[in-house]
Amino acid sequence: MSVFAGLLIGIAGLVYLRVGGLAGAILFAFGLLCVVMTKAQLFTGKAGYLPYRDIGRLVIMLAGNAVGCLMAGYIATYCANDAVVSHLDTILEARLAASWHALVVTSIGTGLIMTLAVYGARKGNYLPLLFGVPVFIMCGLPHCVADAFYYGAALLMGKAEVMMLWAWLWAIVGNYIGCNLPRWFMLSEFEA
Repeated sequence: MSVFAGLLIGIAGLVYLRVGGLAGAILFAFGLLCVVMTKAQLFTGKAGYLPYRDIGRLVIMLAGNAVGCLMAGYIATYCANDAVVSHLDTILEARLAASWHALVVTSIGTGLIMTLAVYGARKGNYLPLLFGVPVFIMCGLPHCVADAFYYGAALLMGKAEVMMLWAWLWAIVGNYIGCNLPRWFMLSEFEA
């Protein structure tokens, strides 16, 4: 189910690359809605809920997400047009130009948004899923699973850079911290 989650987020990333802007960000939300609906295992959907002792499970989940994103990246190579390449280049430039601390701090925002979106869905309110994804995308905040798709597509399109792995690792750290902020701040009010 973690590979499936990565595939769903990768396809959402592909629609964002093809459409771009606010419309693409809104359409990207379809990926997260499908992840929640199918109970697929998404790193940023689980990192704020699993007990800390399950970090190994999260690492395996993230690896599965990355495999699914690579599958979607392969699909993207067949759907690539000028808009896809242009949007992908813009994302890559922003991620690779950012310092490690900028990647961590901005990724914290995404993790927070993702956990609150899933929190809403667990309570029967799906609006945070619909709004949360466009919010983090329009703010330019990194999402480690979506970035796995962007980096995988870039690699498959011959745009390999070692710094992509470095940027991805810092986004993972930031997303993990952000995903845990609700339970750290809300304490007993946070229902896992």
